[in-house]
This record gives sequence, C-alpha cells and structure tokens, in this order.
Amino acid sequence: MEATHPLRVVPGRLAGLPALLGLAAAVLLWRLLAIDQSGASLYVDEAQYWLWAQDLDWGYFSKPPGIALLIRLSTALFGDGPLGVKALAMLCYPAAALLAWLIARRLYDEAVAWWAALLVLTLPIYAWLGLFVSTDAPLTVLWLAALWFYLRAVESGRWRDWLALGVACGLGLLTKYTMAVFIAAAGLHLLCCHRDRLATARPWVALVVAALLLAPNLAWNVAHDFPTLRHTADITLHRQTGYRWADLGGFLAAQILAFGPVFGFAALRWGWQGWREAPARLLVWFTLPLWGVVALQAFKGGANANWAAPAFAPLAIALAGCLAAGRQRWLIAGVVLNVVLTALAYHAPALLAASDVANPARYNPFVRATGWRELAEQLRPVVLAHPDAILLADNRTLLAHVRYELRDLRPTVVSWNPRREASDHFRLSTDLDRHIGGDALRLGDQAPDAAMLARFADSRPLATLRAGLDPTTSRNIEVHLLHGFQGY
Repeated sequence: MEATHPLRVVPGRLAGLPALLGLAAAVLLWRLLAIDQSGASLYVDEAQYWLWAQDLDWGYFSKPPGIALLIRLSTALFGDGPLGVKALAMLCYPAAALLAWLIARRLYDEAVAWWAALLVLTLPIYAWLGLFVSTDAPLTVLWLAALWFYLRAVESGRWRDWLALGVACGLGLLTKYTMAVFIAAAGLHLLCCHRDRLATARPWVALVVAALLLAPNLAWNVAHDFPTLRHTADITLHRQTGYRWADLGGFLAAQILAFGPVFGFAALRWGWQGWREAPARLLVWFTLPLWGVVALQAFKGGANANWAAPAFAPLAIALAGCLAAGRQRWLIAGVVLNVVLTALAYHAPALLAASDVANPARYNPFVRATGWRELAEQLRPVVLAHPDAILLADNRTLLAHVRYELRDLRPTVVSWNPRREASDHFRLSTDLDRHIGGDALRLGDQAPDAAMLARFADSRPLATLRAGLDPTTSRNIEVHLLHGFQGY
C-alpha cells in the first residue's frame, strides 16, 4: 500500500466466508478433542494466569493485565475447568484467520484470501499455541486487527479508522509490550511511504489513544517498583552476557519449523519475488521488524520460538499472494504437511501409548501439564486435615499448579523467599513474614533443607505424593508439616 501503488479492493459479496467459518469451527473442535484426549490440565503459565484472573489488577509480575481479563471473561462464560480457562484464547486463532482473510481480500483477491486464512488456521505454531492460554493468542488477533485498521486509515484518512487503530494498539500493549514493535513499524512505514499522513493530527491522536490505554498499567508499575518492565527488560537485554550464534541459529530453525517445512522453504525460495508487489512489501513492514527484534534477543540471551508469533500471520498472507498464482501445488503440499505434523503433535499421547517406545513421557509434548490433577487429589485430604496451614514452596510451578487444582478449597499459597527477591509472581505477591507463628505444608521434590527447618519450631514428614507419567516415570512431591514459623 505504498503511495505509488493503490490498494486492490475486491468489491462484492463476502464469497467463501461460510466455508471459512465452517473450517475454522472444525479446527477448533479438533483442538478441543486433542486437549480432552491428552489427559493434560493447565501448563504452569496458564495456571498462573488463571490465578491473576482471580484478582484483577492493572498489572502483574511478568505481563500487563490483558491475559488475566481474557481468562476472567472466559471462565465467567465457560467455567473454571481447563477448557473454560482456555476457551476464549482458543477462539483467538480462528479470529486471526478471519482477519487474515479480510486483509488478504483487501490487498489481493478472493483466492489469495482463502489460502491466507487456510495457512493461518494450519500453521504449526498457531496449531500448537491454539491449545493453550497465552498472551500470543490475543496479541496475534490485535496485531492483525491493528494492521486491518492501519490499511483502512491510510487509504481513507477517516477519523474512525485512526481511532480504531489506536484502540487496537492500546489493547495490544495491555496484552504484551511486544505490540510496541507494531507501533514502531507503522510509524516507519508512514515516514517512508505516507509522509503526508504524518502532517495531519490523526496518526498522532491514534498514538495518544494507545498511550492512554496503557497508562493505568504504567501507573501500576510505578506503584510497584516496575516489576513488569524490569522483567521485560531482563529477558530482552540481560538474560545472559555475550552473543551466541548457536542460539540465533536454533531460533531461526525453529521459526522455519513453526511456519512449516514446505512454507519455510517456499518463503526462502520465492519470498524475494514478493518485493515486486506492493501488498507483499507492505506486509513485510509488519513482519520483519518483529523477527529482527526477537532474533536479536535470541542472539543476545535466548528467545522462545513463540515470541515472534504475530509475525507469522502477515507473512502467511504475503506467501499466499506469492504462491496462489501458478504455485498452488506448494500451497497444497504445505497445508497437507502442516496438518500431518499437527496430527502427530495432537495425538502424540495415543500414538506413544500404542507404540513400544521406552519412556514415552520423554516424548509426550503434553507431559509438563500432566500429573498435576492426580497429585492435587492426593494432597487434598492433607490440606483438609490442616485447614490453618499455608501451602509453602520454593518454586512457582508447584504453587501455581496446586493453587489451580485445589481451587475449590482456595488454599493460601506462599513462596519461600528468604532473600526477599521479587523474581516471580509469587515472590512478588506473597510474604511469609505475615504468617509468623503459623504452620505450613511445605511442598517440594525433596525434604526441606536445614536453612528452612531452622526457621520453624519443628517439622515432620506427612506424605509422599506420586503421579505416574508412564510405567517408568513419575512426578513426586514430598509434603512436610512445618510448625511455628519464626521469621526469616
């Protein structure tokens, strides 16, 4: 959508939309069945986000409040079970496919729009993330929504489109600060391709709207000594010193796999040809900057494959535009292979159970979310027998899972934090000194050490909890009753 290349707007009916919605519904149903058959509950981050949703605020240790609000709405509609917690986040990816369809239809034509939506529905990264609650879900939707309104705003100049853009960007920032990369990319695109728009008040007002929406979260950070901003800066800039080519190479390889092997190859093989068309050049503006930022993070201190999740959707649109005319066999092959890879991941527990693989838990992609329900049920009678005791642990994984799985009992969970470091949510929000003289049920994978025991009047072991992950592997928790906390 550069100044010298007008947009190709396709008039007429929304052809293909009913079929797209039907396909999205089928994919969503498949994901629900995969979760149900996996035997998994929530991952640690999901359980922690659920806990945030029980106490809504303008900020939390590692994220702005958007994910907590999403889960609060989701559980209000669908209940507190795992599927209820995940429901609205899972709907985000079909919504992203619909937005990709709208954007591609505006920039290309109906055929490209269909392929673009199909790619977004079946990309391995979205197929996997579509099983969970994460900030990537609403961020991807808001990234595409902002792109949609940006297209409209630049073309029409209407106030309503610029204001909608500001709202989308502001909500994106309240979901994850990564949205700032979109804002920067839009600003650079305006500067390079639509400088005349910057001479009007509209883009600046949109920026002010985004800033105003973020302002309560910034105020919360100020009041709490900047925990979210410190955490973001730490993982962005200070995770480790030095530069590691291996981490960068691993990240880039993960991005190709996350896009799908066929589409990854196609993007490398023919992607340069997309520069010949204005729509593809536009989409790259909202793809490469995010990959550049996350690749730098990977090079500097490591980065997870999903950190660039919003960038995959614009690239999928551009690739659909490149391949739809004359190279549809690559589109078909890419979608088929991605569906096969998705099926292998979704049904891995059943496939492993039917195989002769030794130690199947080692290869189960859902293993980190399994066993916690069983452990919590074993812990339940212990908690009921000691109603005045808090639950104490020195890692957030145990605290998050136990608090969620025993949500009906609403136990008080506290982090062991003698150094008083605000290094995770529980260390930031709980304080054992508030429970001096009280008892604690200490949870851990081994007995408490001497330093912990010295802070209590006495102790005794109560139980060993065990949840089998496969015939040879189990998840274990040692439970000790610690009586009379004497302070750090």
